[in-house]
Amino acid sequence: MDLKSLLKSFWQMIYVFRIAGLHALSLYFISNSVGLLAMTTGVHGCPPRPEFNNWYLWLNILFAIPFLVISLYYILHPSVWMQTISKHLVFTPTDINLPFFSTHPVYIFIDALFFVPAIALFQSGRAESMCEFKSEWAMGWALLTLAFFYPVFRVFSWYVLNRRIQAMTLKPPILPILWGYLIALPLIIFFTYTYMDTHVLPRLRVPVVNELTFTGGIDEHPEFLGRVVRVQGVLTRGIAKCGLFGKDPEETPFPFGTVLVDLGKKNGQIIVQADKAHLVKNLELEALNKKGKIFEAFGRLIKLPNPKKRLICGIGKTDEKQKGGLALLELEMP
Repeated sequence: MDLKSLLKSFWQMIYVFRIAGLHALSLYFISNSVGLLAMTTGVHGCPPRPEFNNWYLWLNILFAIPFLVISLYYILHPSVWMQTISKHLVFTPTDINLPFFSTHPVYIFIDALFFVPAIALFQSGRAESMCEFKSEWAMGWALLTLAFFYPVFRVFSWYVLNRRIQAMTLKPPILPILWGYLIALPLIIFFTYTYMDTHVLPRLRVPVVNELTFTGGIDEHPEFLGRVVRVQGVLTRGIAKCGLFGKDPEETPFPFGTVLVDLGKKNGQIIVQADKAHLVKNLELEALNKKGKIFEAFGRLIKLPNPKKRLICGIGKTDEKQKGGLALLELEMP
């Protein structure tokens, strides 16, 4: 193959990115909308979060619909895009006009690029049981479903619905797709790993404090002190909210809140504390209807400071003399 043919196929990659771009934008906005709707309505036993029903949700829906319609339109109604490539880019005497199909069965290889982020988000969503991360769970399902849907729908439309341009025969743009892979695949892998390394893997790397790893209580496990950990224990007391000092709770949110988690016989208990109004709200919803069930939270584990001064919200309802002791988890994401 000569240099001119390689250059022509390279610049045809623009149309590969046009197809992939429509695909990517529809996947992003649809999956994001599904994640926000899942938080708004409540899924998997988690309470509804009506505060997510805001302008951001509707803005995502507003963008999702046209990008979905346009990307599917060019599959159901195939067209030929004529691309003019400047003679200076391909070193020819005149400009070159090249046809490019808006859809073709070989484009399933373009669609396949999106399995990388789809599988990563799907797996991270499945690994989480906390209500705080249910948007990831819903987004993962939506993204993976759409990643399968596009190539299946493309092939179905071409072969079963016969939605193709019969009058023209074009060679499948294999080389432009390969150029696209050389550029796009490393970028997709990089951004997917960056997202996972920033948002997901830190949660998987932190130590887990539960009945098995916390035998004997806080005094027996100095390795957890001062570190961000993931606590898993049985919720024995729901939310206690404090700190308004005479203010109207209908107008002013509580700045402090705690729940109590039991780590098993002779392992002690942990007070989980939120010290900001939005964290108190999250803690209350996370603990809703979970009394007597497994409760999880991320935070920094410390010994209870000055327990006799009763400065911790709801500490009066705990048994500080129990075996294993009483520790404090200050909510903090890894």
